[in-house]
Amino acid sequence: MRQDLPGPGKQTAPYLVHPSRRRADEIRLPRIARQIRSFIKNGRAGSAIRRRLKREAGRLPSVKTALAALGLWFLLPGISSANAEIEAHSKTLIASIPQAPRTLNTLTAESVSYTAQVLAHTNEGLLRYDGKRRLTGGVAQRWEVAADHLIFWLREDAAWENGEPVTAQDFVFAWQKLVDPSTAAPSANLAAPIKHASAILAGKADPKTLGVSALSASILSVELAHPCAWCLKLMTNSIFYPISQAFYEAAGEAFGTRPETHLANGAFKITDWQRGKRIDLTRNAQYWRQDEIALNAITFNHIGADPRTQLNLFRNDELGVASLDRDTLSAAMKDRLRVKTFPTGHLFHIQFSHVAGMHSANQSLRSAISLVIDKEELVNKVVASPGTRVADSMFHDWLTIGDTPYLTERPPSRHRPDVNAAKVHLARARAELNLPARPRLTLTINDSTLYRRVAEYLQARLDTHLNIELLIDPQTTQRMVEKWRAGTSDMTLITWPVDVDDPMDQISFMGDPNFRRVFKGLYAGDDMAALYYQARSAIHQADRVEQVHKVHEFFTERVTVLPLFEPYGALIIKPNLKGFVWQPVRGYADFRAVQIMP
Repeated sequence: MRQDLPGPGKQTAPYLVHPSRRRADEIRLPRIARQIRSFIKNGRAGSAIRRRLKREAGRLPSVKTALAALGLWFLLPGISSANAEIEAHSKTLIASIPQAPRTLNTLTAESVSYTAQVLAHTNEGLLRYDGKRRLTGGVAQRWEVAADHLIFWLREDAAWENGEPVTAQDFVFAWQKLVDPSTAAPSANLAAPIKHASAILAGKADPKTLGVSALSASILSVELAHPCAWCLKLMTNSIFYPISQAFYEAAGEAFGTRPETHLANGAFKITDWQRGKRIDLTRNAQYWRQDEIALNAITFNHIGADPRTQLNLFRNDELGVASLDRDTLSAAMKDRLRVKTFPTGHLFHIQFSHVAGMHSANQSLRSAISLVIDKEELVNKVVASPGTRVADSMFHDWLTIGDTPYLTERPPSRHRPDVNAAKVHLARARAELNLPARPRLTLTINDSTLYRRVAEYLQARLDTHLNIELLIDPQTTQRMVEKWRAGTSDMTLITWPVDVDDPMDQISFMGDPNFRRVFKGLYAGDDMAALYYQARSAIHQADRVEQVHKVHEFFTERVTVLPLFEPYGALIIKPNLKGFVWQPVRGYADFRAVQIMP
């Protein structure tokens, strides 16, 4: 489980293909190139060049060569008939990310979409998801799973970008650093199924006692603290990526922050990193399956571009894909553009504080709040984003147990507002808490548009039907998470992106006592902890489904959390881009299988 982030208002999706960046001295420039240079030198670039290009329509190969040599990508809309051929030739793609990663150190990087977007292309763990979102081998060629251990056999041709082989010891070193409390890895808790990990994280054992060892350079052994039916899926998470100890120690604190201090073992490597502006990736010739990668390069640019800007760039043939919001969707449909939807990986919900003395710790009050919220109205009139759906479970609708979506196996009961029943629960809460005539609660939110719209809707419902004053407390993401952890707000509107394609991600977070010592506002009853222990021990599919269902019923009955909606994003995509895959775990666009067709 990762910490909250702004939701679908900022998503990874838009990207633009541009011509090859061959150096000018490698190309014999035709006459038009010299004229373009003259225009630029004399300050007459722009429309004059476009007019010249149109007159040269019969000489498009020369035009393209000249533009490629000069790097004049902004002129391509003036000769859109040539765009597709240029794009297919260059095999270079420009993608937008909502924010620049702080670091690509896999141990300390934030568990967020824009960091995952880069790391998924530059690095690889034991397992990965393929173009059809199926679990398959990454660095590991094969593996063995037992109740008390995992064994992975590594590929002989898995290598770092510097040509050194990726070894089992690289995983041992990385995982020991991960659980070392001095590393302060934000997602280290995901390693809890590994033997001794919890004791190490609590400072009660040495990191070198972690249950992981290199039986040889190519065989990795993992001892488990308990059965872990979801552990293979865990191996796709970037915190379990390998790290070369020699490279890490040489880089020091700068590890993962610059091209020269980042070491790739994935499909691409970093060649340029301009902080807050762009990150350039080129194909990694040492990658074991580099022959299957169609793109030559990826540039992460247009950082933070809003949907309106993306749509305009798309119309001008400067973006191959653009993400939409509810305001730009109608414009795209008016242009008869093909709209696709995808799961963002988020789930908006209310986290109640269960800290003793907080009003929200009272189950009757939580039930009253739940019953006055009309989720259908919220989704259709307030969120109003294409594909967004009501959430009646804390488990995303695409989360799987094995290969089967849990909600397909056990569809949840539909939430229906009931104001009269809500008032009965409120009366009970008044008696239990000695509430004033007009109780006051605080709702902490991320200070962004969608969060505000949802918060104002909740504020109106509680005021109208329960005479509860709901104070909206907008905060930065970091401050919001801090208050949520401390449980100092009655309610926190938060998203629930997942780190693992399995319901145990949420169950571990809300049931593991180690988590609840950090997130003090979480429900801390022993009954929830007991459900967690039962769910993590289940191995067989039917038993796992049953144990997860018990947790779902517990969440619903106790209203420990209140799921609201699962946002789906919308995008438009150019027809010559094939192989685009959206990975909902961590929510990022996977370009590894993208091909640019003529």
